[in-house]
Amino acid sequence: MATRQGKNESSEMQEVRQIMVAFTAGDSYALGNIWRLTTKRTDFYLEPVGVPGGLHLSAHGPNRRFPDRHRFHVKVAEDAVEKATRRSHFMYHKVGPRGHEFDGQAIAPGAFLVARIRWVWDLQREEFRQAALNRGPLPEIGAGQSGRKLSSILEPEAAADLDLVVSYEEPYWPHERGSLEHNARLGPLRNDAGMWLTATSYRRSLLKHPSPDGLTLPGPTADEQPNRIMSGGPGDDKSADIYWFVESITSRELIEANQDSSD
Repeated sequence: MATRQGKNESSEMQEVRQIMVAFTAGDSYALGNIWRLTTKRTDFYLEPVGVPGGLHLSAHGPNRRFPDRHRFHVKVAEDAVEKATRRSHFMYHKVGPRGHEFDGQAIAPGAFLVARIRWVWDLQREEFRQAALNRGPLPEIGAGQSGRKLSSILEPEAAADLDLVVSYEEPYWPHERGSLEHNARLGPLRNDAGMWLTATSYRRSLLKHPSPDGLTLPGPTADEQPNRIMSGGPGDDKSADIYWFVESITSRELIEANQDSSD
């Protein structure tokens, strides 16, 4: 994917309305889901490409219905879950029909850490690479879009994180100096409510910064078939007010066992 947004005929930078993000092992193949960040009217949306309408996180700015506040919200469309199941994909969730609403973590005046997308190091391991591959092509980047591949090779027991922040007044990136020096910034996107969405990429140790309980399933044993999986849920302890999406490797046998128990 291209890493710069296009220019119009007058060579002025076009406003970016959508950002596509993929994780790779230094080549052109996405490992795990490709994620799409979009601004639309007074809202922002985050969703994995290829799961249309199935699961998305939205950040709603002040509007006619909620004039005095913003809302962060995760929803799952049951018709998309049924469609995925008919295609032999496993999709299991405990998000209620009204979705999961949360506050976000205030990290500065008017700035809220909303979500974290995490790709764990197992996705890059040679023995799991075929299972981790996203079989669809990388999306083409057109007008009003930008794209980024996160391709640094991770150390064992490490993760690539993408932290999403919604802010008022102006874009906000945590660790301002370091994010510039390491080219770790994505965005910003701006919505019609005057809010901004930024993303910052990090490499973190899983030993020092573990994923929330229940969002990383056990890896495959030597006699099991590796299978990629994405888990989502609220954080715990210090990250209780953000929503996590964790891309990892588990076994096909464990997925099928859970699928049988959820029927």
